[in-house]
Amino acid sequence: MKLIGGLAVVAVVCLALSPAAAGLVGQDDQEVQAVANPILETVLTGFNNGNYAVYSKYFDDTLKDAITEKKFLQVRADILKKIGKYQSRTYLGFLQQAKTSVVLWKGRFSVADDDVLIKLVLSQRGDKVQVLGLWFQ
Repeated sequence: MKLIGGLAVVAVVCLALSPAAAGLVGQDDQEVQAVANPILETVLTGFNNGNYAVYSKYFDDTLKDAITEKKFLQVRADILKKIGKYQSRTYLGFLQQAKTSVVLWKGRFSVADDDVLIKLVLSQRGDKVQVLGLWFQ
């Protein structure tokens, strides 16, 4: 698997986070999907529309600092050339790692012939669920 465009920076951000500040978003598939699906839908709507405010709505501050609006627009242009716009997804499951929930979907995009793995890393922080990482592989 390879990372698409400049989203590799997200991996560095996730590795630098302190797991002590994080919490899981659910204990089973139903709980995780109830939290993760609306967040991913918002992120992908922002991606498809080129709307950084919508795309980054649930990002934690570290991720927002790493993926600025300028970086988002640059990376988005590269991703659109390689895999196109998001079209659909199928939930695959989740992992619990370092007090975070890593949620996985099989995605379909308008240009890619192959399936794309969508990986979203979420954490409960106080009363908010935040995105700590996002990959299209």
